[in-house]
Amino acid sequence: MENNQKQYNSADLLLRYLQGELTPLEEEELAQWVQETEENRRFFDKVRDEKALEDELRFFSSLDTEQAWQRIASQTVAQEEQRSFWRSTTLWRYAAAIAFILCAALVLYQARVRTHDQQQAVAAEVQEQQAADILPGGDKAMLTTSDGAVFMLEEMPNGTVREEQGVKVSKQDGLLTFEIAENSSSQVFFNTISTPVGGQYQILLPDGSKVWLNSASTLHFPSAFAGKERVVELTGEAYFEVAKKQQQPFRVHLHKATVEVLGTHFNIMAYPNEGNITATLLEGSVKVGNGNRSKLMAPGQQANIGEEILLKEVDVDEAVAWKNGLFYFKKAEIATVMRQLERWYGIEVAYGEEMPSKHFSGIISRNTPLAKVLEMLELTGSTRFKAEGRKVTVSTKE
Repeated sequence: MENNQKQYNSADLLLRYLQGELTPLEEEELAQWVQETEENRRFFDKVRDEKALEDELRFFSSLDTEQAWQRIASQTVAQEEQRSFWRSTTLWRYAAAIAFILCAALVLYQARVRTHDQQQAVAAEVQEQQAADILPGGDKAMLTTSDGAVFMLEEMPNGTVREEQGVKVSKQDGLLTFEIAENSSSQVFFNTISTPVGGQYQILLPDGSKVWLNSASTLHFPSAFAGKERVVELTGEAYFEVAKKQQQPFRVHLHKATVEVLGTHFNIMAYPNEGNITATLLEGSVKVGNGNRSKLMAPGQQANIGEEILLKEVDVDEAVAWKNGLFYFKKAEIATVMRQLERWYGIEVAYGEEMPSKHFSGIISRNTPLAKVLEMLELTGSTRFKAEGRKVTVSTKE
């Protein structure tokens, strides 16, 4: 028993040396033990190699010597023959104790390394996923003035963008404002503001009207509204809050259509790939025309403007959800959903051999990364999405 205790004490000293926990007195005790025999010195040299490894990886500091020894002891007494063998010589019993503890340390070390590697792998995978994931759009637009000057608004600080001919153009956190000075020139200049795919912007027009421009859209308008009417041209989608001026109607010219108002809130969607133009009225009165005929709209109605003009009652919140930072799908076909995602995330959409027939309903924030949006859409039914870079393939689940 005395020899066993001495072996345990020596092993404990070595292990605590690895942990850097020896007191000055214990350091002297260990030094004496090293000098006792040549075998002790050689073994200690080997332990010192382990110590160098410990310094680099900072592993052994987490070991519990008592628990490690108990685990070793329970293993070494598993069979009577093994106990007889290890008791055959003092040196081997001692060496066994040291070897088992170092073995236990090695096992724990390997477990720590595996855990560390797994954590690193998971972290790398998360970082890779975050890097690969497609983030939502934001306040991005390009202003082109009549003299050909181009301003990338998202790259400019808040403040005055330009001041010329009595018109001051300024930017403030996604809002572009046009102000006319009292001594401004009577000459009218035209401006064009365009949002890219994944962009949006707000404009305060010279007459005080407000415009929210959706992604992949263009608004062409004058620096001042002179004459009997206020005219702007739109491609894409925009929400208008028109300043009321009875003697100066506000007209939005579209491809093969016109929307005329006095003072009202309405949304127009005129993307080329959406088929017919739609105008949705929230407040006031709007007259829509296609060159051949016109119809007067009431609040809560939506006009589908093609060769014919069809009016219907709609949920206006769905039409202006984009302006409020939302995707709002109400029994929407997958192609309709994906066109919205294309414009906001800048992706390319492809379809499998069979077009999914699923209709989607739900509200999702436009601040959501694309991967999460696709995940939520997949949970609604039988549609599958596969993203490869900026290409998203839509198919039916098998």
